[in-house]
Amino acid sequence: MSEDSNKIERIENEKLVELMGRIREDSSEENMIAVLKEAAVSKFIVPVDGSEGDYRFHAVSDSKGLKYMVVYSDTDSFEVAFENKKEPQNGVLAGFADLIDVVMAPKMGLSGFVINPGSEEVLFGHEMLKMIAAQMGIGGDGTAKVGEPDRYPPKLKEALDGYLLIEPTVSDIWVRLMRENGTDRLIWLIVVNAEGEGEPLKYTLDNLRKYCLPYLDNMDAMVVSSNEVFAKQVIKGVKPFATRDND
Repeated sequence: MSEDSNKIERIENEKLVELMGRIREDSSEENMIAVLKEAAVSKFIVPVDGSEGDYRFHAVSDSKGLKYMVVYSDTDSFEVAFENKKEPQNGVLAGFADLIDVVMAPKMGLSGFVINPGSEEVLFGHEMLKMIAAQMGIGGDGTAKVGEPDRYPPKLKEALDGYLLIEPTVSDIWVRLMRENGTDRLIWLIVVNAEGEGEPLKYTLDNLRKYCLPYLDNMDAMVVSSNEVFAKQVIKGVKPFATRDND
């Protein structure tokens, strides 16, 4: 991240601001993906307190107590947000990858970041950012991929069919193979159509991961909700690996 906002160039991001405004009217998958693609190549202003090497980021909490780092898409939005503050508010310039790095740091205790809180307000959650990081190759050489495996673990299908019989909140499960950030390490990406949100949904996803691990041929897994924007891209046009029989 770069130095404070009084010393860096002004940021406009007109296209991103326009797309974020459009989401307020229509939060369709198409519009969300457009915002994601533009955000991935944009820079942002992050309000901070303290000094370089000891920055304290601003965060907001939702109704469930989850914390999200605050960032601004452009200089005008940043200045408006702090126009009534007596002392000038410092900020640092950050790219999308920088934001992901901060959110992913365990010591931060963040559930994601929110762009322009109180106005356009677009939120990127932790699990979606984790997937985006893998796809962008953040921390690697950009060659991370998600795709169809040559083979599935032999006992996985039977295990997931059994899981769907005992877990009424889950209806569809997709299983893909993901190579992590520019490495040769492969993990299973499990995308789940599940009811709920916030902590109840996180509990379901965590439990499914634990349930699956004994059936994954000693490989690790990431389990995410199909409601995540990036998950929708990964499973678009892909038939679920396991589906609840409602008959």
